[in-house]
Amino acid sequence: MLRLIHSQTVQGALLVDDIDDGLPNKQVHRLGTSADPNAYPRDGYANAPKQSCYIPRVKPTDATLPGYIDLDQTPRVVLSADRGKIYGLQQAGLISVVSFVASDLTAPAVTGATIGAPAAGDVTIAGTNFLSVTPNISTVHLSGAGVGDVTLTQAQIVAVSPGAITDTQIIIDSTLIASLALGDVIVVHSDDQDSNSYTIV
Repeated sequence: MLRLIHSQTVQGALLVDDIDDGLPNKQVHRLGTSADPNAYPRDGYANAPKQSCYIPRVKPTDATLPGYIDLDQTPRVVLSADRGKIYGLQQAGLISVVSFVASDLTAPAVTGATIGAPAAGDVTIAGTNFLSVTPNISTVHLSGAGVGDVTLTQAQIVAVSPGAITDTQIIIDSTLIASLALGDVIVVHSDDQDSNSYTIV
């Protein structure tokens, strides 16, 4: 799959008009008339919903992030990325393009958490699918009698050594989670999805 991300160097949405026959449910004909023997209804791919043609400037659910659309790599999308509208927008600096697979959007899952690793007061969280596909960001929410109510972004975590995030492990320095204790709860958020609530035992 391809994610087209608005660079926010211009106002408004960006049109990508060479990846599909038109906008959703649009019923028009080539050359503007159904009397034309070569006319055809422009209503999308057979047996498949049509893809979005506009890249929003901001993400609809989070205005602090750039807008984006995700596209299946159909022949038209591949051609557009190679030499068409997607390629042109990218070369002009109006969008960035990220390639990923659908499984990258699987919900995160926490399978374990160890207090005191790698050093006293730190916590190491184990699991899967912790990383978000850009421009989304991963966060960790910790709550309970010990830690209180704390939400940390990926940037906050990695800014304090030995803080780190990989797809299967998160390390948080003790200075960010003072008083974390057994019985506190961890939830990882990535790609707009929450993990299971994991209680530290």
